[in-house]
Amino acid sequence: MDFDTLLWLIPALPLAGFVINGLFGSRLSNPVVAAIACLGPFVAFLLSSWALYEVHHGGVPAHAWWVWMSTGDLRVNFGLHVDALTAVMLMNVTGVGTAIHLYSYGYMHEDESFARFMAYLNLFLAAMLILIMGDSLPLLFVGWEGVGLCSYLLIGFWYKDFANVDAGRKAFVVNRIGDFSFLVGMFTMFTLTGSLEFSDMETALAALDPTLQIVTGPFAGWTVGQVMTLAALALFGGATGKSAQIPLYTWLPDAMAGPTPVSALIHAATMVTAGIYVLGRMDFLFANLPDVTVIIALVAASTALLSGIIAVAQNDIKKVLAYSTVSQLGFMFAGMATTIWFTGLFHVITHAFFKALLFLGAGAVIHALHGEQDIRKMGGLWHDLRGVAVMFIIGSLALAGVPPFAGFWSKDEILGGVHLHMSHEGGWWIAVWWMLVISALLTAFYTTRLVILTFFGKPADHHRHLHHPHWTMTSVLGFLTVLSLFGGALSGPIEHLTHGVWVESEFLHHVSHEDIHHSHQIAMAFSVGAVLLGIGAGVVLYGVRKEIVPGLVAGPLAGVHRLVVDKFRIDELYDAVFVRPTAALARALFGTVDRAIIDGGMVEGSGKLVVEASAAVRQTQMGAVSVAAAATLVGAVAVLLWVVANG
Repeated sequence: MDFDTLLWLIPALPLAGFVINGLFGSRLSNPVVAAIACLGPFVAFLLSSWALYEVHHGGVPAHAWWVWMSTGDLRVNFGLHVDALTAVMLMNVTGVGTAIHLYSYGYMHEDESFARFMAYLNLFLAAMLILIMGDSLPLLFVGWEGVGLCSYLLIGFWYKDFANVDAGRKAFVVNRIGDFSFLVGMFTMFTLTGSLEFSDMETALAALDPTLQIVTGPFAGWTVGQVMTLAALALFGGATGKSAQIPLYTWLPDAMAGPTPVSALIHAATMVTAGIYVLGRMDFLFANLPDVTVIIALVAASTALLSGIIAVAQNDIKKVLAYSTVSQLGFMFAGMATTIWFTGLFHVITHAFFKALLFLGAGAVIHALHGEQDIRKMGGLWHDLRGVAVMFIIGSLALAGVPPFAGFWSKDEILGGVHLHMSHEGGWWIAVWWMLVISALLTAFYTTRLVILTFFGKPADHHRHLHHPHWTMTSVLGFLTVLSLFGGALSGPIEHLTHGVWVESEFLHHVSHEDIHHSHQIAMAFSVGAVLLGIGAGVVLYGVRKEIVPGLVAGPLAGVHRLVVDKFRIDELYDAVFVRPTAALARALFGTVDRAIIDGGMVEGSGKLVVEASAAVRQTQMGAVSVAAAATLVGAVAVLLWVVANG
């Protein structure tokens, strides 16, 4: 059997689950709905394993079914392909995605709209699979927009609560801003290469001289290198929207309004990794644009640091994890910016393991406490939810970067790559290095704070009646715990599988294996030191000497603490600078253009003109025979005189 022709089944199976549950789910029992919803992703996982096997043995499964777009010079096939990057992402998305679908049954089966929820999850997964399997930018963009739509539907799933709807709308609008930038990048690439299929774009760019000046078209007078820079920055602008980087990161923490499985799916396995995937897929564009990659690194490190600081003062268990995701995405982008592409991809994989574990573990805690999410109202859960606590702590150790848990190995790879650039190039890479080291310290600190306040100390309520998690929830947590424990062992296989696939930058041609080894040693020392310092500070301030924090918060650090709790008021700034002026302009245009000119002048005005003209003409038609006869006579005489006058 030719596997190439079966590729369409990987996204089609979850899509089929969406159609079946979307149309008939209300007539089916919840176990049947869950079985349909989980079956598609699971079989897609099996097919993805087959694809990984093919790639491992030197194959690149690919197939184009029909010409999808053909206009002018643009010709795009509807084609799917699986190379090493796609294969790794497929295993990650379908594997973790299937686990989240199974967990969702235990978490959501009592909801009155359970079938709708599972249908949305299936559609979300199908869109993400199209995104990573598409062999062209337009097809990738279909999946890109699909996950954006699904995030809106799932974040606002409980639509009777206006806050949820508002959060979904915010995610949708912010992502549209990034999508405009993505489209600019896509059109720029077509202008430069004459194609939007990845293989053709790579071949065309390889044949171009960056110093060559363009003499015709919209970029006349530009050099090829300048157009490449524009395309790369525009595509990265789109990535900042999907993957929540400065300045478009504000939607992701608000995405916590959706059910917890949604948070896990968005934050761990699917949507937020799309931007990192685009950089990896377009490696042939970014590889030799050092000015662009250093900008990406600066934005990434700044995002990691800012969100790490904000996470320190959050009290909603899901908000802490949300800002943690934004911070870890910054690490992934920094890894991609080093052009040691494997490092960013590896952190995508390990992060999916431990962040899914943490979000689903948080969901188990929230479920047990009947919806409570404030960690200040928890405490002492170690005695009541010991199994969940152990698994959550393991996920926390992986997030913090404690060896030998999964997160340590991938974060160390990224720091090693950044240090390599810092030691050879200096400049802005020094700032990137120190921001990431401080971010690693903050990660360990706020993770320790989260664990202590949630599971240890005096219980906030001695009389609560806990709702213990469903077996599907605990089994998924156990599976993800194993991956968080041993996921670091995937480093070698992933690096081996992707070796030779990436386009290497000129920088990497000038460094030796000794340099790389030396940088990794230093990075490991700093990483472990930052983790120990962060955990130690967390234990002291929230365990041993917990009376210190209230004094600082109420005293010398009151203003700073308020600012951090308010997330540096970035949302308020955006509201003042962008939202309110745009709303005011919209109201003004509505009043002048829509109401006055279009409605008042063109629609109502034309109607009034017809009415008044009709009234004037009507005066000549009074119904009297004598008047009509006289008018006829006058008209006849006038015609006769005209004929005589003209011979």
